Amino acid sequence: MQKAELRFSRPGIFWQAVLLLSAVIALVTVPPALVERLPSVCLNRHIFGFCPACGSLRALVHLFHGALGPALRHNPNCLLTGPVLLALLFARLRRAALPGR
Repeated sequence: MQKAELRFSRPGIFWQAVLLLSAVIALVTVPPALVERLPSVCLNRHIFGFCPACGSLRALVHLFHGALGPALRHNPNCLLTGPVLLALLFARLRRAALPGR
């Protein structure tokens, strides 16, 4: 009798999908009030006074909770990064589910 084995044709794609899904779940489940209380740890902003990515985590949490105003106030780039994150997630899930292509 042979031992049943779980084989993934693309383990790298599978783990990318798991990582992206975990990130989206975290963005959806973390309450916006919690991320508002977090201190800023951006080294670029503290050294140079400006960082184009500052506020991205707060913006994405607000965006995934449906609060567009606070999301845009924290970082307008979330209008690009949010949909790109979801598109990457769906592409990786699709590739991980398709056998051998």
